[in-house]
Amino acid sequence: MKTLIIYYSFTSNNELLARDIQEKLDCDMARIEEEKKRTGFTIFMDIFFKRKPRIKQLHVFLNDYDNFIFIAPIWAGKIASPLRSFLVLEKDNISRYSFITICGGVPGQKEKITGELTKLVRKSPQNVTELWINDLLPKEKKDTVKYTTAYRIKQADLDAFNHEVYEFLKESEALEYHQ
Repeated sequence: MKTLIIYYSFTSNNELLARDIQEKLDCDMARIEEEKKRTGFTIFMDIFFKRKPRIKQLHVFLNDYDNFIFIAPIWAGKIASPLRSFLVLEKDNISRYSFITICGGVPGQKEKITGELTKLVRKSPQNVTELWINDLLPKEKKDTVKYTTAYRIKQADLDAFNHEVYEFLKESEALEYHQ
């Protein structure tokens, strides 16, 4: 079986995660890009009006892959709109899939993300994992949007999440295909 990582990243946090997982699995990867440059304001407008931005076509043939790992941020409790656009367009070409994100971290959010993915793709994900920036922050900065949205992941942060990433890959059965 072949795994493809498909990711979207606004701040590069999720891109760093995607590259780390790609290195662990030695698999192919594709980046979702938008036709227009994204700003904080356009993110707000997408959330408020439930818009799906136009994205560039990926230059991969999805039917060549049996397993997909989607990576994207969470905005106001929802999957980032560029990934939502992709999932709506390609749902019929997606077989088994999992989702992992670096996000601020809100209790109960995982269930909402799982429901949103299931609705968009019309099948349940193998696994959904959140890596919380909140877990990296000192006590006085936890649970504050100001600090979680401004935080930029470093390799040492990813190393702190190694166990969670390993468990994600194991539950997603991605490790089976690349050992």
